[in-house]
Amino acid sequence: MNSLEIKYHWADVQSSQGVTYRFPEKVTDFMKEKYTRPAVYRWTVRSATLSLRALYVGETDNLVRRVGQYLSPGARQATNLRLKAYFDAARGRDERIELQAFEFEPFEINKVQFTRDLLGHSHVRKMLENFILAELYPSVAGGLPVILNQVFKQDTERSKKREDDAVAALKKLGLTDEQIVRVTQAALISKTKPRV
Repeated sequence: MNSLEIKYHWADVQSSQGVTYRFPEKVTDFMKEKYTRPAVYRWTVRSATLSLRALYVGETDNLVRRVGQYLSPGARQATNLRLKAYFDAARGRDERIELQAFEFEPFEINKVQFTRDLLGHSHVRKMLENFILAELYPSVAGGLPVILNQVFKQDTERSKKREDDAVAALKKLGLTDEQIVRVTQAALISKTKPRV
């Protein structure tokens, strides 16, 4: 069996030289200068005693913009909304949320060199993100830390099933496909409309 080993480490994202960024701090000029670039990243949630409670691994073409999306997610950014809610609850429990960037040594697959320069390609970032998640899942199966990617995936699957069930129920009531589309769009608009 062929083996692939990627040598990597997680580097703390810093809000200023030598100072680790913590959610929900605002994006600083230092961050804009250093992290306006593609990245594979992870959020860590640690208890007051610094034990690792949860992780979220992601990828982006611009880490600074992505941090801003977590700080102020749009109404249709479901994952960002879920993460912000989770982070806000964690902060309420005096847990610490920090951000780290994936740093790796160049490696090769089938004579293709993978360097940091290739992080500009989404398929390379997604490949690395999935390698990291594949490495994490067996080591934490059912325990701590919680892998938030898996929790949110299950939430999305449950939401999709609820939507499918709702459409099936509307069809049983005799609504046409066009009427169902109008009803679901109206429900989406009312769901995303801010409450006053």
